Amino acid sequence: MSLRRRAVVAIAAFALVFSSMGIASPAFADDYPSWDDVQKARQNETSKAAEIDKINGLIDQLSTRVAEAQSAAVVAANAYQEALDKATAAEEAQATLETQLAAATEKAAASQKQAGSLFARLGRMNNGDSSAGIFVDAKNADQTLYKLGALSQLTSRSADVLENAKKDANQVTALTDQAKVAATELEALRADAETKLQAANDAASAAQDALSEQEQNEDRLTEQLASLKGTTAEVEKGYQDGVAARKAAAEAAARAAAEAAARAAEARRAAAAAAAAQANAGGGGGGGGGGGGAAPAPAPGGGVGSGTGTFFSPSAQGWWRPAAGGITSWYGPRQILCGGTGCSTSFHQGIDFGGGCGSTIKAATSGRVSFVGNAGAFGNRVIIDHGGGVQTVYGHILGGSTRVSVGQQVSGGQAIAAIGRTGVATGCHLDLKVLIGGAHTNPATYLRARGVVV
Repeated sequence: MSLRRRAVVAIAAFALVFSSMGIASPAFADDYPSWDDVQKARQNETSKAAEIDKINGLIDQLSTRVAEAQSAAVVAANAYQEALDKATAAEEAQATLETQLAAATEKAAASQKQAGSLFARLGRMNNGDSSAGIFVDAKNADQTLYKLGALSQLTSRSADVLENAKKDANQVTALTDQAKVAATELEALRADAETKLQAANDAASAAQDALSEQEQNEDRLTEQLASLKGTTAEVEKGYQDGVAARKAAAEAAARAAAEAAARAAEARRAAAAAAAAQANAGGGGGGGGGGGGAAPAPAPGGGVGSGTGTFFSPSAQGWWRPAAGGITSWYGPRQILCGGTGCSTSFHQGIDFGGGCGSTIKAATSGRVSFVGNAGAFGNRVIIDHGGGVQTVYGHILGGSTRVSVGQQVSGGQAIAAIGRTGVATGCHLDLKVLIGGAHTNPATYLRARGVVV
């Protein structure tokens, strides 16, 4: 598998786990208190205080484990990017050496051919005899003098040509040696990049374990803590707000790892594109897209709607939120945006979900993939046909991250690609559009009607 392909695989891995890493902890899970422990503690103030301290400590440990795992993910991703940059630079240097070697080889061949031609001519003028034979015929003094002059000139020129041929041959030898050294160094750098890629993938898997443990146990610990403290519903709600804030912070740190890997892959693709552009003419463009990466914009009409469908679980109707980030641009009139391959239109026919480059995009509900490819200003996109004339369109997808193909049947909530900024985009985001009978409709209104929180 090439470095570029492995870079894309790495980006997809980071997107699936919010660019985190994981740490297994079966022994730690055994320390969680049971509800019997909680009930017993409520009957005794001394044991109650001790149990409260224990639960608080466990909650803090969960958050600390996730933070440490995600910090390690960022370090691993950055190390991989640095190794990949070095390998890319070495590949470019080797390509330059190969070009120089080809030119030097061609020049040396021409010099050798010229030298051979001159020496053959010198031999013909001498008629195969020794130089002294020129003076044997004293009756043809003029012809003898002419031969002497011509031979002198050819001999002098032949010496120069021979010297140049030697220099050209030496240059070929030197460049050949340099190319061998460069090839050895490149192989070592590639191996180093492969090792760091594996480390980054391992770190991503580890973060998911830590995050999953936090999600599985923190709610239960909080309920036990609330029972011990006798907290009210209002206080419990306040705690849930805190849980959401901590999760958002953890996901933001996790996305940093995905973005680092994405930047490495994009740098490699840019280098490949630049090299290709020197050999072949190319171009492309378009207009009409959107932006991402800004703070979430307020929802038109107020609020975000009610429902149970989120990025992590479906609504009762089987619909999912396709991206975890907040809405950065709503359906309707907006300021024209320019970037990438052109400018957008003044009316936004979709809604933009913010998110780091490489974050996961999920299918809003089940259906059949009808299009996968580039759409100019809309960037890379996927279209899913859900039947009944309903289609969802996912735009500005990260290059190389698409995991589905035309004709494939997908399930709701299935990961189909990763957030990017291809086409006209001022930042990484997902531009979601909903078509009914080929006509655009407000995606936010449509999703809310199907129980999705938007």
